[in-house]
Amino acid sequence: MATLRTIRLRIRGTRNIKQITRAMEAVSAVKMRKSQGVALAARPYASAALRLLKAVHQGSGSENAALSPLLDKREVTNTLLVVVTSDKGLAGPFNANVLKKAEAFSNSAKPSVQVMAVGKKAAEYFSRRGRKPIASWTGFGDFVNVEEIGPLFEAVSDAFASKRVDEVHIAYTNFLSAMKQEVVVRKLLPFSEEGLEEMVGGIVPERGRFAMKDTNIPMDTNETNNTNKSREYLFEPSPREIFDAILPALLKVQIYHAVLEANASEHSSRMIAMKNATDNAGELIKSYTVSLNKARQAAINKELAEITGGSEALAA
Repeated sequence: MATLRTIRLRIRGTRNIKQITRAMEAVSAVKMRKSQGVALAARPYASAALRLLKAVHQGSGSENAALSPLLDKREVTNTLLVVVTSDKGLAGPFNANVLKKAEAFSNSAKPSVQVMAVGKKAAEYFSRRGRKPIASWTGFGDFVNVEEIGPLFEAVSDAFASKRVDEVHIAYTNFLSAMKQEVVVRKLLPFSEEGLEEMVGGIVPERGRFAMKDTNIPMDTNETNNTNKSREYLFEPSPREIFDAILPALLKVQIYHAVLEANASEHSSRMIAMKNATDNAGELIKSYTVSLNKARQAAINKELAEITGGSEALAA
């Protein structure tokens, strides 16, 4: 049995760990709410841009490829997968789930799949397996802004526009609620209205103060579409120039929101992991306390036995 001093040291160390995990849980909760708030702040822009894109597309009467290289659908021989993970650990199964989903997508895709990594965990994972990413980015921070993802956006759009890849997908964790996140793989390019609408709709969590019922931003574009069908549009400048201005901005919004969703999910997963660690530390302290009491009582009993034995020996 461990000595009293050893048990006391274990209790003290576990209490210190419990204080740290409790603090990390509180910090992660604050960052999670702030990250989701940042994601929702850009949602009105994304929704309005989607409606504008549909209106221009319907009114142009042109083929997709003629409007923008980002709309060009071609035979898929090379695929690019952008994998969004975190730079730090202690986030429960957050990174493992994303990497597992990315690995499954890579194995299921018939064409060759190249990887771009966002976060140290993705870069390290694929490098260890002999599939070094063609590019990687780290240090985006907890509250990344649009300007910070500029290099990532440029690399993705350039790879597709130059026809080095024929499709671009992104694997990230979509934030649904504080207790629920979903790993998804969504197609970024060639650009599609459905893909953007799905991603914009996914910005709103299922529950909480940011849920759909608490927002006043309409997501249903059917009414807008029905209205647009009866309208004629005069383009100034040309539809091609309009799409050249709109589509890169929308692609950047998609990537930006994926990173923000991943950030919110990371903090949520870390919050849950730290809560579990705090609870486990509490249970461990209870167990150590019981062991301490048993050891103390055993020491007292031993001392009493020695005293009793000594008294009996003297009496004899």
